[in-house]
Parts: sequence; C-alpha cells; structure tokens
Amino acid sequence: MAREPNPDGTDELRVFTQLLKGRKATVAAAVVLSLLSAAATLVLPLQVRDLVMALAEDERPVGPLLMMAALAVGAGLASALSSYLLARAGEGLVSEARFRIISHILTLPLRRVRREGAGNLVARANSDSTQLRSVVDVGVAQIPSSLFLAVGTLIAMGVLDWVLLLVVLATFTFAGAGIFLCVRSIRSGVERQQNAIGTMSQQMTAAVLSLPTVKAFLAERQVASTLGHSVEDARRAAVSVARVTALVGPTMQFGQQLSIIAVMVTSGARLASGDLGIGEFAAFIVYLLQLVAPLTMLVSGVARMQSGLAARGRLNSVLTVAPESSGAASPVEPSPTAPAVEFDAVTYTDGGRTIIHEADFAAPARGLTAIVGPSGAGKTTLLALTERFLLPESGRISVCGRPVEQWPLHQLRGEISYVDQSFTLVEGTVRQNLQLGRDDERGALPDAELWRALEALALRGAVEALPDGLDTELGRDEDLSGGQRQRLAAARVLLRDTRIVIFDEPTSQLDSENEERLRVLMRTLAAERAVIVVAHRISTVQDADLIVVVDEGRIVDRGTHEELLTRSTLYQELVHGQSLRGPARRAAGTGPAGPAAAPAGRPAASAPVAGAVAR
Repeated sequence: MAREPNPDGTDELRVFTQLLKGRKATVAAAVVLSLLSAAATLVLPLQVRDLVMALAEDERPVGPLLMMAALAVGAGLASALSSYLLARAGEGLVSEARFRIISHILTLPLRRVRREGAGNLVARANSDSTQLRSVVDVGVAQIPSSLFLAVGTLIAMGVLDWVLLLVVLATFTFAGAGIFLCVRSIRSGVERQQNAIGTMSQQMTAAVLSLPTVKAFLAERQVASTLGHSVEDARRAAVSVARVTALVGPTMQFGQQLSIIAVMVTSGARLASGDLGIGEFAAFIVYLLQLVAPLTMLVSGVARMQSGLAARGRLNSVLTVAPESSGAASPVEPSPTAPAVEFDAVTYTDGGRTIIHEADFAAPARGLTAIVGPSGAGKTTLLALTERFLLPESGRISVCGRPVEQWPLHQLRGEISYVDQSFTLVEGTVRQNLQLGRDDERGALPDAELWRALEALALRGAVEALPDGLDTELGRDEDLSGGQRQRLAAARVLLRDTRIVIFDEPTSQLDSENEERLRVLMRTLAAERAVIVVAHRISTVQDADLIVVVDEGRIVDRGTHEELLTRSTLYQELVHGQSLRGPARRAAGTGPAGPAAAPAGRPAASAPVAGAVAR
C-alpha cells in the first residue's frame, strides 16, 4: 500500500493516495460521471421553464418533455455507474487497509498487543477499515458533485432573479449556523462510538475464547451481564451520534420552508411589477426545491466524512506504533562451541514490577537444560526474553555466543524452535500447522516427511482417521484432543532444523505413555541440539544435563538432579511434592516438607526417591 514515511520509521494511512494507486482511471471515470449527473440535474429546471413557456404560448411541449426525460435518465445512469465504480475502488481500499493493519499488528511487540487487546485490534481491522468507505464515497463523489450542483443552482437562480437569490441566501444562513454546530460535534462522537465498539469487541472475543469454562461454571448469565455494560456503552455512543446527525435534515428542511415562504412573498411583488416572468418564476421555484438535495447531501457528506476520518485516526494510532526492532542488519555467524543461551545479570520489569532479578545461567550448546520452580517464578518470562518477545531492562542475553541485539530478528528466531505452554495451533489444516513458517522461498515439505514426524509422536493414526487427513481443518467440526494437539505442536520441531529447541510445559496434558515418548524425543534432540524445557513434572527433567531453579524471579541454584537434591531446599521440596506446580512449601526453621533430606554420607538420589520420581 502507499505509505507516508514517519520520522520514527512507522507509516500512516493516506486514504486518497492509496485510493488512486492503481485506480486512477476508475476513480477519474467515477468523478466525471458524478459531475455529468449533477450537470444534467442542473439543466433540468431550465427545461421546466421552456415547458411552461410553451404551454403559455399554446405550443406543443414535445421538445422540452423529451429533453427532460433524456436528462433524467442520463443523470440516473451516470449516477448509478459512478456509484458502482466508486464502490469497487472503495472495497479494494478497504481490503488493502485490512491486510495492512493486520500485517502490522503481527509485527508489534507482544506487550503492546496484549495491552491493546486482541478484540480491540480486530475491531480496528474490521469495523474501522469499513468506515474508510465513507471517505471514498463522500470525499470523491458526493461532496464534489453536491458542491458543483449547489453552486451551479445558486448561479442559475441568480441569473433568473438576483433579488430572490439574496432572499434565499439570507434565510438559509440561519439553517447553516445550526448545521455547522452539528457537524463540529459529530467527529468526536464517532471517535467515542468506535472506541466503545473496540472495547465491546475485546470483551466479546475474550468471552467466546473462554466459552467452555463459562459453560462449565454455569456463568452464561453472569458473563452476558458483564458484556451488557460494554454493549450499553456502545449503544449510548451510537445514539449520541445519531441524535446530532438527526438534527441535520430537519434543520435543512426548516431553511427550505423559510426560503419558500420568503420567495413567495417577494416574488408576488416582482411578478406584478413585471420584473419577473412566469417562466423564470417556475424555473426559480424548481431550482429552490432542488437546492435542498445537494445542500443536504453536502452536509451529510461532511458528517459521514467525520466517521471515516475518525476511523483513519484509529487505524493510524496502530500503524504508527513502531514494530519490533528487526535487530542488526547483517547476519551473524553463530559459535558452535559457545553456550546456546546465556543470561548475564539480566533484569526484566513490567509495569514498574521486577519480574526477573539479575538472572545468570548458561544452557550448553548440546544437551537438555531444564528450568524449574514454583508457578509465577518467572520461568516462561526467561524463555520469552530468549526469543526477544520481551526486552530486558538491563544485563546481557547471548544466543550461540552472540548478544541477541546483534542478531537480525529473523535469523535469531530461525535458530530457535519454540513450543509454547498452550501448544498453540494456527487456524488451518494439519499440513499448515506442521509447515508453519515455511514460505514459498523455503518450499513445502513432502508428505513423507510430515508423516514421519507424526509417527514419531504416535499421531499418524489419529491424523489418518480425520476426514481429510493432513488437509483436515482443525478447530471446527473436526479437532484433536488436548494431548494430540500438544504432540502435533511438538511434531513441528522435528521439521525445523534449528540449533535450539524450547519447550514450555510440554507434558501438561500428556498421559504417562506419551510423556515418556516426548521425553525420548527431547533426549534425541538434545544429542545434537540445545533443548531448553520448562517443566512442572520432575519426571520430565530429572535426567537433564542442567537444571536451573527459579524462585520469585531469581536463579537460586543450578546443577544436576542429584546435586540439587543434596543442597537445594526448594528443589527438595519440589521433588518430594512430586510436582513443580504451586508455591514451595516451607516450614519455618526446618528442612523440606515431607521426608527429610538425605543425611550426610548417604547418596542423595536414593533408590526410594529416584524410584518415586521416575514413577
């Protein structure tokens, strides 16, 4: 799309510039046809004058009648074709604006997207972009043709009788003052309305996404009641705009009626004195009646423009947000011997609250590194910092021996396979999910590779049972279970040749058999790559090469399973609790809750403990 460069590197939407890009001939034709329709309408009252004169002189009015019919039909056809051409161009603009806004949203930092809300951003891509049509329809055709017709009508009225024209202008001045006040308040009202719609969309989106929970807790009425407040806010904003807009028509009609009365009173004297002929009087009255239409369209067009301009402002408020920094311009050469990920005194804050406190640890280039700790300790935040989803307040993060700020963002994330804790699948087919991120340049993978990846996660049978196999749309009538979706997300990792693989809670929805299968997969990957896993089950991580213990955003210890059992109180509590979920349970002045820690001289990973963990 056509863009207007900004000093900060972001781009604003220019409606008319983009409208004309590739559509100059279409828009020009629409404008010409609109003006031709206005010109035909402008000539029509003159034919009324000729018709009246012909009837007054007992002549046959065939000529004026045929001309009036031709002008009326021509004006209608020109107007219809103009509207169609503008609609086609306008819809093209809307679709491009939608694509541009959603493409830009996908490049924004995660923190900004979460702050705005998914529903609010989707409302801008849908509702606000639709409002741009009013700028096209009104700004390109309605306002110019209405202005042309109104000015032409006033000129024709002045030619017929300048005294009566002054009377009309004087009476319409009162109506114009009222309309000016109405138009001034419409734009601010439209902005409030669109903001209310965005808030409503955000809350509705959140409610639909949480529908299973809502139903399970019989909370339909409660949630609907909460949504009712945002719906009511949107209604009030819309009614406020409608209230002001509704005044425009009656105000214009009042001006017309006042003008007709004044013209009738004044024209009587001018007809009697012979200063005004009957034909001119008839044409003047037709022009007066006709004047209201272009003036009304002009005023309503300006009012509708406010909606489009308000929508453009909301779109630009997103488009002018700087996207994620793309990082360095030049590719870097990863070090094959350096740690895969290294944190050096890294601190991260969010909203004034410190989430990570001077974190220090290094995950080796090969092997399995586990990050464990109570819920809310900051484990997932460490992964997000590694991917540069989030940026640290201070400290240094290195990937494959290079500080992350030296990596081009595309190259950095191309070295990391990330499986989030929700095991997110995109809207699409099994094939599209497996090949996520493979564009035309990289090429599609053959089906044989896809099936091998599915078979490694024991998913081949489940996918073959779907109606269309690899081409089955997920998330609608057909879907996979929670555990199967997790394994499908994990299968994507096998199809990406990356140096680092990150798993965030990979076994949360897996049974023991599939958990063991995933553990085998992680160990297989760890033989050649760096695998970093956040886990809540000790059985998932007890054989890790390195375990990093996190508590309240701090790295409190690191080592192997056996080493941590001998010295880390928190890790002992987590092990004996048989789960890494929930806060650590400490007893003041005592050792770990549950069985006592192994005494000195006794192997820490005793058979009973090791056996219990394995189970």
